[in-house]
Order: sequence, then C-alpha cells, then structure tokens
Amino acid sequence: MPSCVVCHLMVDESSDSHFQCNNEHSLHKTCLAEWILRSDTCPVCSDPYDQKILDQFKDYKEQKEKEKQEALNKELEKETLKKMESAVKKTVFLKFIESIEVLLKEEKYVEAIDILFDEYKENDSSEKNLNVMLLLGKANFLKGRYDLTITFLFKLVKIRFDFPDAFLYLGKAYEKLKLHDKAKWAFDRVPANK
Repeated sequence: MPSCVVCHLMVDESSDSHFQCNNEHSLHKTCLAEWILRSDTCPVCSDPYDQKILDQFKDYKEQKEKEKQEALNKELEKETLKKMESAVKKTVFLKFIESIEVLLKEEKYVEAIDILFDEYKENDSSEKNLNVMLLLGKANFLKGRYDLTITFLFKLVKIRFDFPDAFLYLGKAYEKLKLHDKAKWAFDRVPANK
C-alpha cells in the first residue's frame, strides 16, 4: 500500500477515498481536499490534477472561500468598531479638555482642579493621563500653587520628555519661586515658537 504524499499515512487503494495524479502519487480524499485549497497541482510532481478530480472538490473549495471571506469580514468589522470606539473616546476627551480650558479662562481653578483630580490616575502613563497631568500643572500654576505645578509637571516630563507646555509652565513656576537656574533649564526645553 502506498502512503499519502501529504500526511504520509497508508492509503487504501481499494477505497474511493483515495486519489492519484497522472504520475500515481497517492493522496487521501481529505488530504487532497485541503491541498486543493492551495494548489490544483500535485504536491510532489506539480502536474495538474485532472478536471474531473478538481470538480469533485469544487463545492468544498467554494465553501472554504466563503468561510474565509466571512472571517475576514468579521475581523474588518471588529477593527472598524475598535477605530470608531477610539475616535469616540478621543472626541469625548477633547470635549473634556475644552471644558477644563473654559473653567481656567473663567478663573474657576479649584473647580477645574477637582474635576482633573477625579480623572487623574497615579502611575498611569497613558496619553489621556499625561494630558490630565499637564492640565493639573497648568491649573495649579494659575491658582498660584507653584509647588504642585512642579510636582505634576516634573512627573510628566520624567515619563515623556516631549511636552513643551509642561516645560513652559515648569519654567514659569520655578521663576515664581525664584529658582532661576531651574527656570532656565525648563525654558531651554521649550521650542522657540512657543
């Protein structure tokens, strides 16, 4: 008994669950069904299978293609949903930032700080939390709490160094506390156009 060229198990040539190419390379029916999803030629000699053989697997091949397409569509739907959720979260957060900026313009610093503290999470380095830290630093600066300004903004720039506004308010807070060397250090990290 020959062995299947795909799974290498013995093939019962007397059963109808075995096929051969023109060069008599044997395959189980199930092995050939899976192989034909990739190629219409023999895995050993690359001779094309007879059309009569291929026709027997046509429905199976179409079903597998349909399943593959459905799986792809589900993945695309999941990706689209994730992107939409992310966009909604960003929009909600931008609205949140706008509302804080309005409070700061209206000089409602304590209210802004209280709202920001509700959003602030210690040891969280997400983009959202970094922006909350920046706003906490700014709000505390405007309230005249320079030590808290420095606390939040220094923690922020230790996590991520590319926050020019953090360095700007750090410099201003150091300046208010007459720490001129530290103010210069912070101002040196603010781009020229800020």
